[in-house]
Order: sequence, then C-alpha cells, then structure tokens
Amino acid sequence: MERQKYNKLILERLSKLVDKHPDLRFGQILVNCDIIELVPEHIHGNALVALDPFNEESEITWKRMSLNKFAFKELYN
Repeated sequence: MERQKYNKLILERLSKLVDKHPDLRFGQILVNCDIIELVPEHIHGNALVALDPFNEESEITWKRMSLNKFAFKELYN
C-alpha cells in the first residue's frame, strides 16, 4: 500500500474519533492514538514535550495506531 493510502486510513480513523469524542482537543486525540508521544523534558523537570514523528512513514504510524485500544476501542470490546 502506498503512503497516500495510509494517510487516508489515518485521517478516516481520526475523523471518526473526532466525531465520537467531541470533548477532546485534537492534540489529545493524537496522543491517545499513539501518533504523538509525550516524553519528560529534562530542562524544566515536570514538563512534557511532544515527539514529532516527522520522518516516520505513514505505514508505521498506521500500524502503531491500529494496535491502540483508544483508536480501535470497538475491536477490543
């Protein structure tokens, strides 16, 4: 499958999650789906910083997202 197809699969799933969880901000949805990872920032101690998956192929993002219970909760119930 090519990159654009994975991008569309990711967008379709995110769109469903936005509709299902109107109370969540978009960034929260991305973190909950394991698209963006929060890690401790060592300079200020308690702060968290987001790791940007800029160089990650869409296929890898989709596969990780597909294993996520929040993103595919209906599959795990």
